[in-house]
Amino acid sequence: MRIYSIFEPASGPARPDDPRSVIFLKEGFSWPALLVPLLWLLYHRMWMLAAAYIGVSLLVSLPGYWLGPQGVAAALIGLGSGLIMACEANGLRRWHLSRNGYRQVATIAAPDLPEAELRYFSARPAAAPAPAPAASMRLMPGAERRQSAGGWGFMPVRPGPGAGGAPETRT
Repeated sequence: MRIYSIFEPASGPARPDDPRSVIFLKEGFSWPALLVPLLWLLYHRMWMLAAAYIGVSLLVSLPGYWLGPQGVAAALIGLGSGLIMACEANGLRRWHLSRNGYRQVATIAAPDLPEAELRYFSARPAAAPAPAPAASMRLMPGAERRQSAGGWGFMPVRPGPGAGGAPETRT
């Protein structure tokens, strides 16, 4: 069983049309972060953490470079820093999400991601559909005045003889 933390935007409920509005984050070891840690950080848009990773990697690799010309010490130091990154990657992502306006709304144990999504969305109350915006009212100022006035919006419309108004009388 895997443990998944579910994050939603703190600004409001998740939107069904936005796939990034609900994030399922697996607890534990991250293989992609072990194999390509810098690309993993950049993929998840953790720019400042990627810059910090580059700086720490340079500082950690300097003693390995000075210790031996074969590079064995540098390789061991690099492997150690990669293991630390892989173990802490999802924790760093959790921290990053909470700093960027997401809140943890649930924790689910499931054998895989599709099962976790099924459990989460089936236990969640159905969201009411959002009301459709009135495009003409929102995009054009004064549209409500023009619609109620008739005509071109600046002239009142007088009913004629066939428009259901009072018949015209001629003398």
